Amino acid sequence: MSNALLISIDVVPASDSWGFVGRVLVGEVEAYRTIRAHPSPAEAATATTQLLAGVLGPMLAGQEWHDATDEFGHAPRRLELGLGLTGLRDHRDGRGDAIDDSAPSP
Repeated sequence: MSNALLISIDVVPASDSWGFVGRVLVGEVEAYRTIRAHPSPAEAATATTQLLAGVLGPMLAGQEWHDATDEFGHAPRRLELGLGLTGLRDHRDGRGDAIDDSAPSP
C-alpha cells in the first residue's frame, strides 16, 4: 500500500477579514499562507497556484539540470538532452550506453 502525500491549495478568509489568502498544504499540514490578501477566493486560488508553479518549475528544472550534469560529467549538450538538430535522439541509458531510438518501433 502506498501512502500518497498530496500537495493542495485552498483558500481561507484573511485574518483581518479583508479578503482571502491562499494556502499550500502538504497533506494536512499548512506549508505556506500567502502574504497578500485577494478580493475573491478565485483570485486567491489563482495567485497561490501561480506562486506554487513559479517555485516548483525552476526547482524541478534545476534538479533535472543537476542530474544531467552528474550523468554526463559536464553540462549537457543539445544532442545529449534529446533536443537533436537532425531528428536523431541520442541519449544514455542507466549504464551510460548510448540509446538510438530513431528507428521506428515494430
